[in-house]
Amino acid sequence: MSKKQHVQTQKFGTFLGVYLPSLLTILGLIMYLRFGWVVGNMGVPMTILIVLMASSITFITGLSASAIATNIKVGIGGEYYLVSRSLGLE
Repeated sequence: MSKKQHVQTQKFGTFLGVYLPSLLTILGLIMYLRFGWVVGNMGVPMTILIVLMASSITFITGLSASAIATNIKVGIGGEYYLVSRSLGLE
């Protein structure tokens, strides 16, 4: 007699699987490479304002990507696949 064993796979979910990787990609290398230049040209108060605005836009973008990714099976191409299937090919 053979019993089927159910292997339970751990899924990352919306936050760890979609939102956090998107956030890290957007805020990663480009933001921190230019951070010193922005502080030098704009000053600390304006830099804080710019970072807060950019973070809020990134937060909204990450939530949008999370909503799309949890409703569609992701194919080859990653985020391009998701956007092209959600918004159309044009």
